[in-house]
Amino acid sequence: MGNQKTGFIGTSFAMAAVWFATHAGGGFATGNQEVNFFVKYGWYSAFLPIIAMIFLGWGHRNALVLAKDFKTYDYKSFGDALFHPYEKYFSIVFEFGFIMLIACGVSTAIAGSGALLKSALGIPYGLGIVGVGIVLLLLTIFGSDLIIKVLNFKTYFLIVTLLILCVLGIQMGAFNFQRVLVTNETFGASFGDAIWYALIYVGFQAFTVLPIISVSQHIKTTKECNLFMLFGTFLNGIFLAVVCIMLLGFSPEVLGETLPVYYVTTQLGMPWLKVLYSVILFVALLGTAISLVFSTVARFEPVMVKRNMLNSLRARRVLISFLTIAICTGISVFGLTNIVVKGYGSVGYIGFFFVLLPEIIVGTIKIRNNARRRKEQGIFEG
Repeated sequence: MGNQKTGFIGTSFAMAAVWFATHAGGGFATGNQEVNFFVKYGWYSAFLPIIAMIFLGWGHRNALVLAKDFKTYDYKSFGDALFHPYEKYFSIVFEFGFIMLIACGVSTAIAGSGALLKSALGIPYGLGIVGVGIVLLLLTIFGSDLIIKVLNFKTYFLIVTLLILCVLGIQMGAFNFQRVLVTNETFGASFGDAIWYALIYVGFQAFTVLPIISVSQHIKTTKECNLFMLFGTFLNGIFLAVVCIMLLGFSPEVLGETLPVYYVTTQLGMPWLKVLYSVILFVALLGTAISLVFSTVARFEPVMVKRNMLNSLRARRVLISFLTIAICTGISVFGLTNIVVKGYGSVGYIGFFFVLLPEIIVGTIKIRNNARRRKEQGIFEG
């Protein structure tokens, strides 16, 4: 019994870690998302991040239960199960969301890298994003397994560095943070605006369900899904809130920064920490972009094979990688903040109304129906 309980906890925590790693990537670590969806609404950002993650955790929990019940471990079959019997009208949402996340994710990585090169080294933004695009293409085509393995560890280094920054940043900005709380400062925004943009943030984060369900084969019980929600909501909610609190301590100056967390490193008076953060952020952004480009190759290469487009495996992969990176480099010309606000914002509307709400409303109904049917058949989860 003890081993079974330990297994439940281990599996649930591993799934929560997948959610956490997907959420806390390079784009998150720039601080741009936190500023534009939470911090610029003032003292509300001290608690709204946790509420937002509770809401998202509920949706993700239901998605995992549905994936377990219907054995759907890819977004196509999951969408069919969630939207049945109207799947032919709505399942395309996940296809569209996948493409938009790739476009926004790679563009954010290139734009963030370009902004970082400009801030840290003075390299012109246009030259920086073109250079990053070329590096990405070379790494994608010629990158050895060793490089890919190194990039897979980016999240751990990034999280540790960001936590160090948060501790030091919260200490330095504590007085200003307290002032914002005591005065209930909102920087001119309304509570309705703050709530709405928190929901938009949850909306585009709803698509993080795609990598979560793709590795959910080991989930066997609803209890594991409940524990996943508990662990995942805690990890993501607390981490998001801590970063927002740190940035709030440097408001309102930080609100106009393209790289808010980098701005904090320039205020701490610790050159080594600024260098460390810059290097790890740059590597994390590259790693995020490469993994997304690989996902694009995996998605569209079978389509090319089916249509007999290019006989060479290498040629197909090079073409898909080149087109993805070229398009996203073009998008990154508009700048990191525009991509985050307009790109992710647009995805957020779709994700909130067509992914998260269906997971919570329709998902809850289907989960209860499945549970009642199993009970009537005398089937019980282990």
